[in-house]
Amino acid sequence: MSLDGIWTGEIHTPYGWENSGVYVFDDGVIIGGSNRHYSTGHFKSRGKKFKAEMIVTYYGPPRVIFGEKQEKYQVKIKGKVKENVIEADMFRPEKTQFSVNYRLTKRMDLPKNKL
Repeated sequence: MSLDGIWTGEIHTPYGWENSGVYVFDDGVIIGGSNRHYSTGHFKSRGKKFKAEMIVTYYGPPRVIFGEKQEKYQVKIKGKVKENVIEADMFRPEKTQFSVNYRLTKRMDLPKNKL
């Protein structure tokens, strides 16, 4: 299965799964965001294993995540691909003691004719 497509991200919080944005996966590149942040980075998959690294930049008020508020930080994502879902953990490389459950769901393939 190609991972290229439109994906939605969710973070597991004490209140359940919360939307964390919409992301485009295209040939190893991730671009996306939400109403408060944008993210850019890259991904790799081999078999069912998935890895990604992104830079998250807030343009709205930053949320407390990984134990602090920051306007810009790096995250790593490691998980497994199951059909159209990636179940993973997201963490900051310099703060590995903090991680969050993260889920990505593929919503559609990319159009064959790119604009």
